[in-house]
Amino acid sequence: MPKKTANAKASAAPKTRPIIDTHIHLYQVTRPGGAPWPAKKQKLLYRDVLAEDYKALAKPYGIVGCGIVEASPVHDDNLKVLEWVNPDPFFPFVVAQLEIGSPEFSKNLAELAKQKKVVGVRCFLWSPTLTLDDTQLTQVREIEKCGLLMEIVSRRTLNPKPLVSKLAAAAPNLRIVLDHLAGASGADPSPEWELEMRRLADRHPNIFIKFSSFFDMYTQSPSEDRSWKSPMNLAAYQAHFDVLLSAFGPDRLIWGSNWPVSDLGGEFGEQIRLAEEFLAPHGILVRDKVMYKNAKAVYRRTKPRKV
Repeated sequence: MPKKTANAKASAAPKTRPIIDTHIHLYQVTRPGGAPWPAKKQKLLYRDVLAEDYKALAKPYGIVGCGIVEASPVHDDNLKVLEWVNPDPFFPFVVAQLEIGSPEFSKNLAELAKQKKVVGVRCFLWSPTLTLDDTQLTQVREIEKCGLLMEIVSRRTLNPKPLVSKLAAAAPNLRIVLDHLAGASGADPSPEWELEMRRLADRHPNIFIKFSSFFDMYTQSPSEDRSWKSPMNLAAYQAHFDVLLSAFGPDRLIWGSNWPVSDLGGEFGEQIRLAEEFLAPHGILVRDKVMYKNAKAVYRRTKPRKV
């Protein structure tokens, strides 16, 4: 399959205030051994997606830096991505993928913690989901002790909100980022989802929301085998955005694209336009926090601590 280059419309992207994208995936399916994700059947994603592809797409939109979130459960894939971006200041941080419960967890975490660009780990995606049994709790506290953050997906039946609350309470000094609008779905927030989000925000100041992957709200299946049609008007997203901003405030929302997965639902620049349109009435200070400053405040190493 020929390599897909950056979105052709990038050259026509509007100028904007600085943006840091906190969520993209890089991978090389053509390298020896391939990649466990995406699979060949995921035809729109199954291609090499490399750093220069993203930079060519992103820079015209005012994106000045980007963090990579590893999606592969193979530990060596973390190291490969670091090899690609370590020399490049445009990619200031990496969130590695580590499997809670793995017998190699502590060894792999120690290796990653030596890498300056690694600021966190993504967990509970491929491994057994969040339960916080003794093994999981011990390893969560190892992450906390290293001064790293944790990213998790919490939507539908994957890592439900009561267990996220238990996680946040068990590790109060661990910054926890809930990816992709924490499972927002459809035009109207369900009362249960809104209540859960407000409870998490009120009870756990260590929880942050990834203001990302808007188009996911309009797929009823987590399948990435085909594209889906998502609306491009703010009204379709406004109600969920309002809940998240009012619950978590402007200091705990952090923008990210989820590229290239976002291409399944719409064009790269449309998510930026929707975010900017939503934030505009709240003023430049709020806009700059969500689109730029919060990324710098949250995606960093903190001093290792005893827990």
